[in-house]
Amino acid sequence: MKLLVLRKLHRWVALVVGLQLLAWSASGVVFAWLDHHGVEGEGLATAAAPRTLAPGDIGIEPAALGLAPTPVAALALQSVNGQSVYRIETAQGVELRRAADGAPYRIDEAVARDLATAAYRGDGRLTNVRFHDGPTVETRAAGATWQTQFDDAAGTSLYFSADDGALVAVRTDAWRLKDVFWMLHTMDYRGRDDFNHPLIVVAAVAALWVAGTGLWLLLRVFGRRRDVTS
Repeated sequence: MKLLVLRKLHRWVALVVGLQLLAWSASGVVFAWLDHHGVEGEGLATAAAPRTLAPGDIGIEPAALGLAPTPVAALALQSVNGQSVYRIETAQGVELRRAADGAPYRIDEAVARDLATAAYRGDGRLTNVRFHDGPTVETRAAGATWQTQFDDAAGTSLYFSADDGALVAVRTDAWRLKDVFWMLHTMDYRGRDDFNHPLIVVAAVAALWVAGTGLWLLLRVFGRRRDVTS
């Protein structure tokens, strides 16, 4: 009776484990089949090159920005969309100040459009700009971003940080297909990048249990056949 129950349990667990093994195998095939350069969107976007500062670009020194008493983790002078700005990083986040007068410089929709037009290297047309106030499936933990979409064959979307205008992600249809199978591969259906969550640990233990009990049942069956024939 106990052996019969074990056999039934083994079959059901083996079915579940088998489906996940199929998903792992299928995802491996997809990873090998997809072109790495197409997945990464190589050649579709280029980050803005550093701009040489003109004499009139800096009208205010960092000490005059009025940042005290806020502790500053990092401060850099850089160019964003042709504007010289101070990038100020504190515990509260990142902000930009114009180097000419210290006024806040915000990455709004118009700036995002300009950044996308300047960075894009494909043959499509900018069709949509959308703001995301937090992480998305396509940007993971990049924070608030502006998504700019193009109507090219690759289905390109460029993501720019809403804090400092940096290009944080290039996404294509090939990347999205790969990401679906990556989710199935990691069994992380939310973040998609975690290899240490409970579900995958359970699946690994179940696979080990199926292998062990399967071997034990096989030995039991052949052992009984030898007893019968003898």
